[in-house]
Amino acid sequence: MARRRTKSRQRRDRGAGPGGRERLLQAAIRRFAEKGYAATGIADVCAEAGVAKTALYWHYESKEGLLAAVVEAVGNQWIERLQKAVYLEGDPLQRIDRLVGEWRQILLEQPELLRLPLVTQLEQGDSDVARTALRKVWRRAEQALVQGIEDTVGCSLPDVDLLAHTVFVLLQGAMLRQMADPDPDGLERVLDDLRRTIVLLVYDRLPEDARYRLREAVSGSEAPGGPRD
Repeated sequence: MARRRTKSRQRRDRGAGPGGRERLLQAAIRRFAEKGYAATGIADVCAEAGVAKTALYWHYESKEGLLAAVVEAVGNQWIERLQKAVYLEGDPLQRIDRLVGEWRQILLEQPELLRLPLVTQLEQGDSDVARTALRKVWRRAEQALVQGIEDTVGCSLPDVDLLAHTVFVLLQGAMLRQMADPDPDGLERVLDDLRRTIVLLVYDRLPEDARYRLREAVSGSEAPGGPRD
């Protein structure tokens, strides 16, 4: 019995317990965001996490396995953040405003959440493990957009999956521009135009009765397709 307790304690000390898994994940997120995947050694991650190297293999099997967990964890963070922000509003245009506004906040406050998947794609494009993790994040993001769009307008839309894909690509384009040229004024202009583009894309797919309801929801303002009836 004493021997089993000693082995269990030793395993926890090496970081093989549940706490070690989370420390490794958070250390890897910080290291990969700062230095990139290729330039980050396993020893660096383990040292920052305060665990032995064996703990990484215990929890994630390999450095690639750790990368996949990082990509999914980071992707889930910004997807959930966008979902929570959007569902605070009920009005369709306000929801779109919250979507674009929250994307703005993430770009300015936590750019690493968006930069990590991009860096992974550039550095590890030939890795099946990395590609699978990225596909899961992109798929979840687009599914969340599909649900959010249809909940917002209150009806099904034709080719809504293509619409969600297009909106996601536009959001990523704004991210790339900010990364290349971090100009707050330029970002505001891009995001304002992005908002108008999303409104028009959604409005174009609405049936006529839903267009009327959307125009009615825009109290005193001009509808995307023209003045209110």
